[in-house]
Amino acid sequence: MGKNVVEVEQKLLKVVPAEFKVDVHHWLILHGRYICVAQKPMCGSCIIEDLCEYKDKTE
Repeated sequence: MGKNVVEVEQKLLKVVPAEFKVDVHHWLILHGRYICVAQKPMCGSCIIEDLCEYKDKTE
């Protein structure tokens, strides 16, 4: 998604609607903690699976 945290932040700010900007960081943390976990991602339970750029890692 980006080469560093600033680049990632800038890209996210462009696509996240204003009304969600306050909460989106919590949602991303929770998504990584409970759905897209490093050892065993739960892609079948992921509501944004169709947007995933890393499908080859889990299939």
